[in-house]
Amino acid sequence: MKPPFSKNTPLSQFPYNSRTGDNEFDTYVPSKNYILHGFKPGNALQASELNEIQENFYKNLTLHNILLKNWIFIGSSLFQPAIPTEPIRGPSWFGAVPLHPFQSVSYINGVVSIKPDWYLVDDFSGIKFWIYNNTVKNIPISSVSNNLTIVLDITSGYVNGNQDTNLKDNSNGYLNSSLSLGADRYKFDINGVKITSNPLSNQREILKITNGKLSYINNLLFATI
Repeated sequence: MKPPFSKNTPLSQFPYNSRTGDNEFDTYVPSKNYILHGFKPGNALQASELNEIQENFYKNLTLHNILLKNWIFIGSSLFQPAIPTEPIRGPSWFGAVPLHPFQSVSYINGVVSIKPDWYLVDDFSGIKFWIYNNTVKNIPISSVSNNLTIVLDITSGYVNGNQDTNLKDNSNGYLNSSLSLGADRYKFDINGVKITSNPLSNQREILKITNGKLSYINNLLFATI
């Protein structure tokens, strides 16, 4: 699924030079998911980094609005609880929440596919961030599987301008390696999708299998297996 953004954001133009489109939702390269700027004493502050912070804020706001629109289920026959005696609890569980409940994920012939799209995940401190999955990630599930959870396997780390030269100073409209480095970036990597009965600390729950039913963590029925 194509991200709902253009690479050419308002502040990506010269002389503002924001790299949000390159680092977060460029549809033509693997997603970097640089979600935070880490400023360090002694490193230069780039004007473009301040512009990126602005654009990241509005990107997150836009995605939250789209999420709420896609997950409004009052009066919709598509939205049924997996456990009829329990309510659907909304799309804000701690784990991995897809932007589109019936487009971001699919289940066909015993295979769950996590598609290219945006996913809202909590990091290891509990703060939530939007990250982009840029490739289809498949996991086969058995018809006899039960009481299992499908998770995104996620790692995080820090990247500086020596590791990604795109982060070096671009005050003149191009990368200038002669100037000192700016902020580091805190990033997420989606390594794959797994099925488990005991999620690890680096895994974010997205679906569960209970009594032959595949549902999201919030009890929204997705499929019968």
